[in-house]
Amino acid sequence: MAHRNFYSVRQRRNLLIFSILVLVFFILYGLREYLSAILGSVILYILFLPFYRRLTEKKKWNRGMVSILMITLSFVLIVLPFLFLSVLLTDKILYYTSHYQEILNIVIRLEEFTGLRLNDKATITSIATNLGSFLSNLFPSLVTGALDVFIILGLMYFVMYYLQLHNRALSAMAYKYLPFSEHTILKLTEELKASVNANVLGLGIISLVQAFFVGLGFYFFGIQDAFFWGLISFFAAFIPVLGTPLVWGPGGIFLITTGETGKGIGLLIYGAVLVMNIDNILRLYIAKRIGDTHPLITIIGVVLGVPLFGILGLVIGPLMISYLLLLVKVYDKEYGEKNDSTGAET
Repeated sequence: MAHRNFYSVRQRRNLLIFSILVLVFFILYGLREYLSAILGSVILYILFLPFYRRLTEKKKWNRGMVSILMITLSFVLIVLPFLFLSVLLTDKILYYTSHYQEILNIVIRLEEFTGLRLNDKATITSIATNLGSFLSNLFPSLVTGALDVFIILGLMYFVMYYLQLHNRALSAMAYKYLPFSEHTILKLTEELKASVNANVLGLGIISLVQAFFVGLGFYFFGIQDAFFWGLISFFAAFIPVLGTPLVWGPGGIFLITTGETGKGIGLLIYGAVLVMNIDNILRLYIAKRIGDTHPLITIIGVVLGVPLFGILGLVIGPLMISYLLLLVKVYDKEYGEKNDSTGAET
């Protein structure tokens, strides 16, 4: 005997979609503390997918072994050096934020040199506190403890392993379930690849080279903790326009205020001529070979992404802005023209 359902077919479909969205929301809410691990696995998956497919589909290597190889390479080449740099940077910044008297001494020297009244203990304390809070947002796993690092890395590589094993099935699901045309999905995929390559590979290479030269300049001109300031410039270089001048500019001014006028001017010239030109040359080369993101998109994306996703916000923030602009273009192309033509006919 067939039972009559209270809901119509359309109502059942809508309720089913609503139920799926509610479950997805609660799953993401439950995993919110480890969302960075999932996003990190997607970024690494995109970076290493071309190599994975080349080895498994062209050379016919075992998929599981290739996935383990990709995980090992990503850990050795990207994650491990980044963790090492981040730990060093975190320890040093936390030291300076808790010993802000050294910062006060520098401010006093700047006062004597410029004649401006800059010395305000409350302001310096506030800056130190805010810097510590920013650091906690930027490197949450490193600040909260080693257990979180272990869990995040384990989850990240667990997800990455299965993303690689089922990469073709995931592509087919995207075409089947995403509410976009095939052309739009291809554009979104290209934008995702371009954003990840530009902001991870491109900016990573630029930042690393600039950090080396800034650290070398600080060492040559006699500023203490040259390696530390090189690390600072590595992360500063991810910010377009401002970038490394935020590091070597104050460094040159500091030398001038302490009586090392020649060295200070030399460091400023070194940064303006060598470091900045290296940045411009590398950006032009990488924009052609890897991809580039507009500086305005990067700045807004960094401001948006870092508070939400920590260090991964350097990539995810610009990607969110790029996707927003792309979806607006897609909507205008797929529906705007149809609406215009319909209006013209009527």
